[in-house]
Amino acid sequence: MTEGICLQVKVSVGNQRSSGFMTNEVVKVALVGLGRAGHFHMQSILQLAGSVSLAWVIDVDAVKAERIAAERGCHWSTDLDEALQGPDAVDAVIVASATDTHFPYIMKALCADKAVLAEKPISHELAEVEEAVELARSKNLASVCGYQRRADRHFRALKQSLDAGAIGNLKVLKTCSRDNPIPPMEYLRTSGGIFHDMLIHDFDMLDFLGGQVPEAVTAIGHSYHPEIRAMGDLDTCAVMFKYSSGLIAMVDTSRDASYGYDQRIEAFGEQGMLSAKNELTNTVELATADGHLMPPAMYSFPQCYLQAYRSELTAFIELVQAGCESQLHRLEQEAMLRHPNIVRTTIAAELSWNLGKTVALADIVSKNRHGSEMSDLVSTSSGTEELEF
Repeated sequence: MTEGICLQVKVSVGNQRSSGFMTNEVVKVALVGLGRAGHFHMQSILQLAGSVSLAWVIDVDAVKAERIAAERGCHWSTDLDEALQGPDAVDAVIVASATDTHFPYIMKALCADKAVLAEKPISHELAEVEEAVELARSKNLASVCGYQRRADRHFRALKQSLDAGAIGNLKVLKTCSRDNPIPPMEYLRTSGGIFHDMLIHDFDMLDFLGGQVPEAVTAIGHSYHPEIRAMGDLDTCAVMFKYSSGLIAMVDTSRDASYGYDQRIEAFGEQGMLSAKNELTNTVELATADGHLMPPAMYSFPQCYLQAYRSELTAFIELVQAGCESQLHRLEQEAMLRHPNIVRTTIAAELSWNLGKTVALADIVSKNRHGSEMSDLVSTSSGTEELEF
């Protein structure tokens, strides 16, 4: 299957050298997408100039691409193909374009034997996520989907404490994810909805911290904003997960929070509790006869996750430099197997909200987009129809 896909991508890979990197080599990258996410990656690239070089910028807006290329002293194009071949070919591709373009850019880069760091999601389609993971593994390429919360120092510290057994057997996981300010309506119309755009980050964190795949999911939600309601989307949502181990997980999310960007985690175990709280704008606390006044939380995610984006890119560059024979590479090859489960979880949660009932993850199956015959929907023991995506 993957061989047929790559035959459609007519690029030369003679300049490909990612598997033979020495750790002191600078990695040449192409940045695809020069919008908000692209800007964050651009800043990280500039801060890591000793290990990564911006060789190409790619954007559908030719004027923007040419202007930024002139500012950064690199090549530009509206098409990724040019960056994948010839003497100026890159070693790796960073995909930060519009969500619905992630999958084709990822596949094109992998077919050209380039390492890939892509913004989430790989795709909203389960079959496409499986396809991208299969291709990266079959070609033994570094391919990372950028859930930046995994690189946040506070959440990593909580994960280390969990793994060290600080609270014993994990019983309950809770995440809170409330945005600020509410995203622009034009963005929300093409975001894929609150489940695929926002909640998927929390579902990935549950996987990161708990290391388990849920059996079933129940979601409820409401739209307080008329414009979001008119899109058929939610702005406020709560999701609960059931696991075979007995673990219970909960997520609550909102598109806005008047007091700042709110990202918290609580892990409850047999021997205690771990919690990661919001990072504040400063540490000054005012205490008077009227009580205690705390500084506000970070305004929005660019301020909250500036370090995480840089750490994420650092880890990716180290992965590429380590080469495909390294232990680091072997671990990432295994880690990427989680991506279909996270998207399956997201699809199940959205379906639970639409159907108004609990959905078993086993009932979410993928349909091969290359012509496999679609089976009839069949009833399962869970009471939910087996659905293909």
